[in-house]
Amino acid sequence: MAKIVLTAINARYVHSNPAVLYLKKAVEDIPLDVVVREFSINESPEKIILQLKEEKADVIAISVYIWNSILVRKLLPELKRNNSSLKIILGGPEVSYNALLWLDEHPEIDYIITGGGEAAFRELALSGFSSEEKIIRCTNLPFSEIVFPYDDNEMKRLDGRFIYYESSRGCPFRCSYCLSSRSDQSLDFRDLEQVRSELDFFRVYRPKLVKFVDRTFNSKREHYRGIWDYILNNFRGSDTRFHFEIYPDLLDFDDLRFLATVPEGLFQLEMGIQSLKGETLAAINRGCRKEGWLDKVKTIADMGNIHVHVDLIAGLPYESYPDFMNSFDTVHNTGADHFQCGFLKVLPGTEMREKSGEFGLEYSPLPPYQIESSRWISRSEIGKLERIADLLEIYYNSGRFRETEKYLTGFYSSPFEFYESLSEYSACRGSLDLREWDGAAELLLGFAAEKWSAKGELLTDYLRWDWCISMKMHHFPKILKSDATVNAKRQGYNYVSGFSDNGVIKFRGFEFGMDELRRSIFFRPESGEFSGFMDGMDFAMFLPDKRVICFSIE
Repeated sequence: MAKIVLTAINARYVHSNPAVLYLKKAVEDIPLDVVVREFSINESPEKIILQLKEEKADVIAISVYIWNSILVRKLLPELKRNNSSLKIILGGPEVSYNALLWLDEHPEIDYIITGGGEAAFRELALSGFSSEEKIIRCTNLPFSEIVFPYDDNEMKRLDGRFIYYESSRGCPFRCSYCLSSRSDQSLDFRDLEQVRSELDFFRVYRPKLVKFVDRTFNSKREHYRGIWDYILNNFRGSDTRFHFEIYPDLLDFDDLRFLATVPEGLFQLEMGIQSLKGETLAAINRGCRKEGWLDKVKTIADMGNIHVHVDLIAGLPYESYPDFMNSFDTVHNTGADHFQCGFLKVLPGTEMREKSGEFGLEYSPLPPYQIESSRWISRSEIGKLERIADLLEIYYNSGRFRETEKYLTGFYSSPFEFYESLSEYSACRGSLDLREWDGAAELLLGFAAEKWSAKGELLTDYLRWDWCISMKMHHFPKILKSDATVNAKRQGYNYVSGFSDNGVIKFRGFEFGMDELRRSIFFRPESGEFSGFMDGMDFAMFLPDKRVICFSIE
């Protein structure tokens, strides 16, 4: 019996790859020994090669994407070395639209499956993995006829990882930078009753995150509302969060009323805004936006019960550096939980790639084919935006400096100007490790000392507050520690412990134990200005579960 190894190389360990699971299900009635092996791009090529060779497979099929493309190229010659009988099959978006180039550059490849792969992989398996054609194309089954990819064994194997799920394939939009815009990517919905049944299957295993990978989840009202209603009625109080990528223009006020009823932590919404410039939206086939759509984004963000992720894409046609700055400020001011400043990827097979000469696009020849310049934005400006995007991840998206960031942006006419100024300052201080909280805080303290030396004490108070609210520690790091922080802990602890009754403390409407008190961190502002942030109270106590109690010692 031939042994087939379906191989996924994911961007992170917690990610999973449903594509290889679909392929496994597509051939489950054929007498084959099929196994799935998943790796991450953080593993060395040598380790991946060794583990795949140890499988002693007859066929290795690899799912190829922009994030693993370069790594896959390193694997191919080594997998075939001293094993000429091994057959290597590639599939996935990275090889579907430039298959001839891959075959020319890598003679180790036996077959490339283009497009949706379930039917094509099955036909190849039925042939004994012997075909005269190197490029395998086959019309796929309707999506509702494709077998659900998960089973009990896979769910146990994927315990602790994100689960990716599709309720539709294709997209109603034709965005020129996206492979889903192609005419061969028609929109196809899974039967709603199937979706409900498959969601019930997930409920048994209580995954941390079920991420719907539908390109535009809310494109068909009866479909998406049927799913949302079912999740709300059947997963209320569960440990599972559901992620949806939606187009905000398509939401109506009834949707907003519904979303307001969703329990906190059950939904997270990703909304691709991409640009606010009309000429740019027209050039990328994004269409004109309905009036009030941005208000819908802000309304959902203000609800506080749904994690909101918004995206912009830098480097799009007709959008200059000042244009992007305007988009940045508007999107930042929505108050979304996560604001991704991405960059145009000029993907093979897209209309954007075909029009790259018309738009003067210069981009990396290597995956992920990121924009370097265009007729409207220079290389140096893209470089500036890359530094700003990095700082946005550290100070906004991490959630570890939220109040400090709000305070510092107040010194500028716009959030973009703050990040632009900070990026210029940080460029001269490359020795700091901004991935670490201490390094990121040190950069802000030095930045403030240079710009507003009189505000150092107040900024330190903001940083201490952010540390307390976001970090799971009951003591301050060295950069924030002082005699005042030591005294605040002693004074606050002694005062609050006086409310103990047989080891149970009831204080200002909160109830907790002595162990929680010992593991709490206490904060007392050193600047008079900060007390206003605490409604005039002198102390703040942060319990281990992040409950915050502000109080004054009487």
